[in-house]
This record gives sequence, structure tokens and C-alpha cells, in this order.
Amino acid sequence: MAAARASLRRAIAKSPDEWRSWVGLMRLSTGRAQRQALRQAARLNPRDPEVVQFLLAPGSLTQRWSYDDAWIGWPVAPLHRSHLIRGSFLDPRAGTLGRGGDAAYHFGVDITVHDDRPEPGAPPGRAHRVYAVEGGGAVLPPRGASGPCEDRKVSVGHFDYWHVDTSGVVAGGERIRPGQMIGWTCKGLWHVHLAEWMELYGRRVYVNPVHPGMKLGPYVDREPPRIHAIELYRPAMPRWTAGARVTLPQAGVRLPRTRLSGLVDVRAWIDDPPLRAGPLAAPTQPYRVALELVRDRDGRTVLARTVFRADVFLGSSAGTQAVPIGYHYAPGTSETLPAALCLRDRRRDCGGKYWFRLFARPTSAYWDTRRTPNGTYRLTVRAWDAAGNEAARTMRITIRN
Repeated sequence: MAAARASLRRAIAKSPDEWRSWVGLMRLSTGRAQRQALRQAARLNPRDPEVVQFLLAPGSLTQRWSYDDAWIGWPVAPLHRSHLIRGSFLDPRAGTLGRGGDAAYHFGVDITVHDDRPEPGAPPGRAHRVYAVEGGGAVLPPRGASGPCEDRKVSVGHFDYWHVDTSGVVAGGERIRPGQMIGWTCKGLWHVHLAEWMELYGRRVYVNPVHPGMKLGPYVDREPPRIHAIELYRPAMPRWTAGARVTLPQAGVRLPRTRLSGLVDVRAWIDDPPLRAGPLAAPTQPYRVALELVRDRDGRTVLARTVFRADVFLGSSAGTQAVPIGYHYAPGTSETLPAALCLRDRRRDCGGKYWFRLFARPTSAYWDTRRTPNGTYRLTVRAWDAAGNEAARTMRITIRN
């Protein structure tokens, strides 16, 4: 990667007005370097589809999803009934915390199964049959049929199925039809992890399996997201911690709404309620979040931005602007507890908590109020789920720089 970036910079030095070199550098960079390359690429060729893709809010997707067949269903039985999703796309996970690194984004969804009610015929240590939601050739990793069950996976079509034991069910290269059984879930994990990928400008990127026009169906979500709170803080950047769950601890000095100045950390606690109540139910994060700032004295919108969309993986610059997980999530965020731990300890509150920084972008997490004239404003936050349900919440603020 370093050599590729150096090569592109040499090409740019020779021909600074050649937009393709800037696009290449944009794709291979992150943070401020990526933004600088994006600005140059947009100046030279603003209509290039890849440039347009990267100019959108982080996590957005301009390309449509496409599949190799029209089958709709779920990877666990009953195939044609909506299931609980306990871990959503872009959830915070432990990542490299154990080696002194940072938390990481979840790159798929965890679809719940009941390990306390294994299906008849389940082998020892296995619980439920897993079915392909799209047809194609079965791809098994080199050690896909050995090692701990939780490390096994199988890929078919545009989907990867993790924590799935394929032993005696499918073989590598075997042609799979949609709805065909491809393995068993690992007993004790209470879920199958489903990841989806898309070919975007010649590179594979993870995309959200829960989206309009998805393979999973029927998908039932009647309740709108919940915007529990909007709060204002001085900038604070704590370190992630890992215990029973991954947490970004509370940090920062809370600000009064009537005296905002300088850099402000604007945070919102937002989630989407589960399909139904129960010990395995947990809220998930919203599909899209946006904000609007309206001046009180004349009703003029002075700022409107989509905070993020949960279409594309935010942790990689391959398909969107990569946003550090500590910028995207705000202090107070915590991961949903694993189902096994929740049920073992009989905890009442096992769900995660999603606090978002509303001004997060690849190079910063805060709102510079000095760029907005002093005065009183209405700040409105809106959130949507994948089914299109919408919620909104408004607060009045005053900027005094």
C-alpha cells in the first residue's frame, strides 16, 4: 500500500491534472490525505461515479444491489418469517483491544437462533440448520472444515455465513441453490453471522445485509427508531474498554444549550427497537441519521447534513470515507452483551447503547460553531430504519462566540 501510494504521488507530480491518479490515491488513503485527494479528483472530474460515491455522507452507496437469483428468505428456519437480529451492521466490537488497539466495526448482522431448542437431527455441539439465501458455488476457507466451530464459515454468492459447520453437508466448489441447507450453527453462540459483499469499482466491500431490496424477507419492522436524547459536550476522546462488553466510557464536560462556543461535541442516543420482546431481543442501530439547523429569527436552514448511512462498511476506505470508530460513536456507547452471557447471568439489560457524534467525519468528530453566526437555532435530528420508519427530535440552542 505504501509503495502504491508513492507510485501514485510520482504520477501526480508528473501530471497533476490527470484525475485518475487522484482517484487512485483517494482509494488507497484514509483521513486527511483521502479528503485532499478527493477534493482534487472532484475538481478535475466531478461527474466520475466513484468521485460522486466518495462525496456523499460516510456509509452511503450509489450503486444498486444485484443478485444472481430472485429467492427471498432467511438463513434459518422458518425460512419465510422475520427473525430477531441481535447484532447489527457497524456495531462496536472488541477488535484489536486485546493487543492495545481499538474497537472495530461489526461487518455483518447476527441472526438469532434458540440454542435451548436444537432442531431434531442436530449433531453434537450444533443447533440449527443454515440455508443459503442466494445460490452459487460454495467456497470454504483452507481450514473451513476443521478447528473450533466458531471459526468456521462458508461463502455462497454474495454472502458469507460465519460460525457455520459444513461438515458432511456441502463441499468446496459444490453448486448451491438458494434455500438449500449448507451447514449447522454452533451451539452456545445463539446466532449465525451473515455478511454481504458487493463489487464496487473493482474491489469487494462489505455492505449491510439489511437494506431496501434485501435478500432477507419478509422483513418486519413496524416501530420507528427512538431518539432518546441529544446532548452537548466539550470535546472528549476517551479510550475504548473491554470487559463483558466493549464500551466507550462517559467523558467530557456537559454544556448548557444557551452558551455554545468553539468546538462542540454534539451527541445523540438513538436506536431501533427489536421486532419483539424477549430475553434474546436487543435494540439495533438506525439505518440513517441526519440533522438540520434552522435559524429562529427567520426560519432559514443554515446547515443540513446526513450524519451517516449504514449501507457500506465505515471501517475501510474501499467503498466510502472511512470514519474512525471513536469519531462515529460518542462516549456512553456500549456493545450488546453476547446472548450466552446474558442468559447465563440472567441480566435484565443486555442491549447495547448507541451514542452518535452528529458531526463526525473522517478527520474530525466535533462541530466548529465559529463557522455559524451567533444566534438562536433549532437543531433537529432525524433517524430512519431500513423499513423507512422515521423519528425526529428537536432542541433549541444558542451560539455565543
